[in-house]
Amino acid sequence: MKFFKINCFIIYFACLSLYGSAQEVWSLEKCVNHAIEKSLQIEGSQLLLSGTEIDINQARHARYPNLSAGSNVGWNFGRTIDPTSNQFVTETFFNNSFSLNSNVLLYNGGRVGNTINQSIANNKATVKDLEQTKRDISLSVASLYLNILFAKENLQNAENQLVLTNEQLSQLNKQIAVGNRPENDRLDLEAQIATNEQTITEAKNNLTINLLNLKQLLRLDPDFNLDIVNPGDIPLETDPDIVTFNELYLSALGTQPSVAANEMRVKSAELGEKISKASFLPTLGAGGNLRTNYSNKGFNSTLVGTEYQNRTLLINNQEVKVGFPSPLFDFEKIPYFDQFTNNLSYGVGISLNIPVYNNYTSRAGLQRAQLNTERANLNLLQTRETLKITVGQALSDAKAAKDKFQATNKTKTAQSNLYNNAVKRFEIGNLNAFELTRLKTQLESASINNIIAKYDYLFRTKILDFYLGKPIKLTK
Repeated sequence: MKFFKINCFIIYFACLSLYGSAQEVWSLEKCVNHAIEKSLQIEGSQLLLSGTEIDINQARHARYPNLSAGSNVGWNFGRTIDPTSNQFVTETFFNNSFSLNSNVLLYNGGRVGNTINQSIANNKATVKDLEQTKRDISLSVASLYLNILFAKENLQNAENQLVLTNEQLSQLNKQIAVGNRPENDRLDLEAQIATNEQTITEAKNNLTINLLNLKQLLRLDPDFNLDIVNPGDIPLETDPDIVTFNELYLSALGTQPSVAANEMRVKSAELGEKISKASFLPTLGAGGNLRTNYSNKGFNSTLVGTEYQNRTLLINNQEVKVGFPSPLFDFEKIPYFDQFTNNLSYGVGISLNIPVYNNYTSRAGLQRAQLNTERANLNLLQTRETLKITVGQALSDAKAAKDKFQATNKTKTAQSNLYNNAVKRFEIGNLNAFELTRLKTQLESASINNIIAKYDYLFRTKILDFYLGKPIKLTK
């Protein structure tokens, strides 16, 4: 019973281990989505996009009035003016004031409106940059995906060749056993088997490297157990012999986000010129303010009576006592919040600022804006010219890849027919093992070249689909 429990635990942990290392098979769509989701370049572009959205909000809020509040607390020493009574005092006193200020821009030559439009243009350009980055990543993933499919097919071809060579060696051993073949014929096939095994090892290494490259692009751990879906026969939707250069170039101009991004940057630069010209125009604004203050020397006085003070005067050389009235006041300290109410003041006004001379600042700003427009137009022209060269090269490469694929197909068919005929001759004893091995090597080379040409042709057509604005996919 104890032995049974131990075995159960061993089986349980073994199952957990197998589950933890289970292989995941991903489609091209899943690889592309994961690469875009985990891309640091995409994250950086999204941060830039968020920054342009902040710029739009800031530009729009420039239309609204601003509002600021302030407060002041202080102690005054020596002779100064009490802010609550506007009287000179020589005593130390405490004062506290509060204020609200608001200003709104009425006219500034269209600066605010053009700044809003420029921020929107910059935002649209950044959106297009993000789209271009996603498309570029999709193309990179598709390229690595096709490399893995090529490596798998190449490995399968090498394994098939090894099986075929082993079968031929088995047949040869039977012929040697009955004395129809010399012992030395076995050496050629044994050498071929060693070559086939070496080819398989190289093909496995190539497959491992391509899988590792895909994992790196997907930001997966190197030990992540990943495999890809084999779509089978990949459809060729675009024939490079039918597509014309003008068709491909015009489509690329309309579908490549990088072109649209540079067009929006030209618009942004032109708006920058209008913004700079606004600095030559008058600025009209309106504002208002509200103030109040407090002082610990603020008192209310109440008349409570009259006091007579007798003084002796000399009238006609006679002393006469005369009473002079003097009012009596009761002083009461004004409460803190009552002073704020009593001392409240406010005002409104309109301001006009007419630029006359500002040390060449406005003129220099306009000249820089004009240079930015020229630079943006030059970048747009350069983008279009580069795209024209790239599209032309892509079309030429696709046509050359198609011709090469068709040529390798013919070569492979011819070498296959030649080898099949050689096998029949070898089986009846009319061909030695050395010659059979030589023809088999030629067939293997033709097969490998055909596989290489096939996937190169596939990739070149997918690049044409990329410039035609078609989604990159390997299935119908």
